[in-house]
Amino acid sequence: MKFLMINDENIEHLDNFIKIIGSSSASFRYYNSRDTSIIKNHVSTFLLYDDEFVGYGHLDKEDDKVWLGICVKEGCHGKGYGKKIMEKLVDYDGDIYLSVDAINARAIRLYQLFQFKEIDRTEKIVYMKREVNAPSL
Repeated sequence: MKFLMINDENIEHLDNFIKIIGSSSASFRYYNSRDTSIIKNHVSTFLLYDDEFVGYGHLDKEDDKVWLGICVKEGCHGKGYGKKIMEKLVDYDGDIYLSVDAINARAIRLYQLFQFKEIDRTEKIVYMKREVNAPSL
């Protein structure tokens, strides 16, 4: 498995990945309301590949917070790709926030494995935070 850092020169790989994520688009809606040019605001953006692109991860700076987003494409769940992406993302020197669908128990367990703690909840969304001093795996 390898990571490809996404930038303006290779952004077409991200555009193509978004088109092939299948049912994963139901829980990863980040690009439903954004163009991929938003990566200019990201701390980091990358794709994970293992013979093909199988996952995506980003750290997005919004105001004074950094937000994490990941997506593993349909048919690639349960193979450790989400964990690899998380290992790469949590190597950030600051607090990290995320939001996840409350019904997405698999993702919540993954985030908890990486020391994310619930800080707020609505009926549909769980908000979590990983503090800068949280231990790594």
